[in-house]
Amino acid sequence: MKIWLNGKFVKEEEAKVDITSAGFLYGQGAFETMRAYNERVFRLDSHLERLFKALPMLNLELTVGAEVLKKAVKQALKENNLKDAYLRITVWQGKDKAEAAVFARAYNFLNKEDYCKGFKAIISSFRQNEFSILSGIKSSNYLHLLLAYQEVKKKNADEAVLLNTRGFLAEASRANIFLVKDNCLLTPSLGCGCLPGITRDTVLGLAGKEKIKAIEAKLKLEDIQGADEAFLTNSLIEIMSLVSVDGRPIKKGTPGKITELLLGRYRSLV
Repeated sequence: MKIWLNGKFVKEEEAKVDITSAGFLYGQGAFETMRAYNERVFRLDSHLERLFKALPMLNLELTVGAEVLKKAVKQALKENNLKDAYLRITVWQGKDKAEAAVFARAYNFLNKEDYCKGFKAIISSFRQNEFSILSGIKSSNYLHLLLAYQEVKKKNADEAVLLNTRGFLAEASRANIFLVKDNCLLTPSLGCGCLPGITRDTVLGLAGKEKIKAIEAKLKLEDIQGADEAFLTNSLIEIMSLVSVDGRPIKKGTPGKITELLLGRYRSLV
């Protein structure tokens, strides 16, 4: 794999960073993960906008702009001979200045059977701190979400749902969460500590076009248990049905009609 590192492409084994930097030692950094379809990255401009909004919040001053990173993302696909791929941009505090890296790699995307089956989730023992600035950005300081996902592996599930410090739903360890109740779409408000996801934003837009009422609100655990449908969203999984939480099925324990409708509309948009 070839990686774009501070302005030039290098082989993976040649990509080195200073281990005494704040980015390595303390997680002072931000990142974006994206998905390419046939050499085109879905909503690349939105990802870059979110990244550059996060940088000053982390006291990071990058000497290159969004256009440079956009070109690096597109070139990373060519350098690695990829059309459909996982991409990541990372910006971190180096020893003297902010540094950046971009890479693209092949990825085992979910298949039709996965979407027919849906995801099983657990309620994580970790909480999201909705009062922290880190809750609204994709920070390299990602430990609690990583640990939450590791809980998933131990319990033979697919995702972990995190509550915030006040007991409201926040997000999943790697995704935003949506519920459907009485044909109305519900999702935690940004004030609950969830990431302003690019796919989340896309789904809200699609719901409007389909005349589906969407509400951003303070939701509780019992709202999941009483939902007609639920699903998770991020750039890699797109829209994935959530069929059970902590072993309790959501409604019939199968993907719902509105989830399937929105997934179809999302893929048409892609």
